[in-house]
Amino acid sequence: MNYYYDNIFKAIQYIENNLMNDLNLTDIISCTGFSKYHFARIFKAISGYTINDYIRKRRMTEATRLLTNSNMRILDIAISYGYNSQEAFTRAFKEVYDVTPRYYREHKLCYDNLGQLILSEELLDAKTNSDYIEPIIVEKDSFYLVGIEYQGQNRHGEIPKLWNELDRYIDDIGSMINKDSCYGLERYMDYTEEEHAKDDWSFRYLAGVELLQCDEKSLRSIINCQQTSLEQDGKVDNKTEFLMKRKIIKIQKSKYAVFPIQSVIENVPNTIGKIYSMYLPKTGLKIKGDYDFEFYDNSFRPNEYDSYLYLYIPIED
Repeated sequence: MNYYYDNIFKAIQYIENNLMNDLNLTDIISCTGFSKYHFARIFKAISGYTINDYIRKRRMTEATRLLTNSNMRILDIAISYGYNSQEAFTRAFKEVYDVTPRYYREHKLCYDNLGQLILSEELLDAKTNSDYIEPIIVEKDSFYLVGIEYQGQNRHGEIPKLWNELDRYIDDIGSMINKDSCYGLERYMDYTEEEHAKDDWSFRYLAGVELLQCDEKSLRSIINCQQTSLEQDGKVDNKTEFLMKRKIIKIQKSKYAVFPIQSVIENVPNTIGKIYSMYLPKTGLKIKGDYDFEFYDNSFRPNEYDSYLYLYIPIED
């Protein structure tokens, strides 16, 4: 089977074998060899579900089968699938099916449920036969990004607002940066297992630009500039405001698979999903690291069909 599908299948098999046990996300991911970031990206792109949502829906599906085909008490079913009480199970059940477990059983309902995800090489071939983008392979030396960072799930358009905020600062910090291009660096936050269970993996997104000089002396001068600006009459101008918020991240030297993405903004998430579920698996290239980034050069024009941004995914040599 394909390297990507094979590893996601291993994770699914582990989940299926442990639906009635405590599922540790670290153990699930360790079956695959992917980083947490790329596992989350690939799993959602291929399955259509976040890992937590998939587990919840699979457990609920199996619970409905017991409601329909067994005489087990509802409390016992609830406990079997990880709920501490019948009340907690009932609340979760009603959120999914809009009826209580008791009503579901008594009225012999049979709703569409989520079966085990099936993956195959034939499925990948069928998807990519009529729709495939070949990536460009490039090597990029290490570099520093400076920018402002958002942490969350972008549920209310926070990332576009982040770019608008960065745009306000660009002219005032122009001597420090390369203004001909911008980067959108995405990573996942480090969570405990308990936090993972409550949240479908919020991420970190840095809207940034490349520093023109990236030695230790240059980095110290940025910090000193911030301190000096704050000491001058207490005035907070755009440059000072940026320096107070700024985050500097070093991107290590790496080889990348680079995919062009048409700049029609509403289509970008769908294209990234195809990259991780279809185009990248089709290449057979093995990913590494725990990030990817969008690259915008000075020819980028949002929402124009002949303009492109580029998704850089780090790969093994």
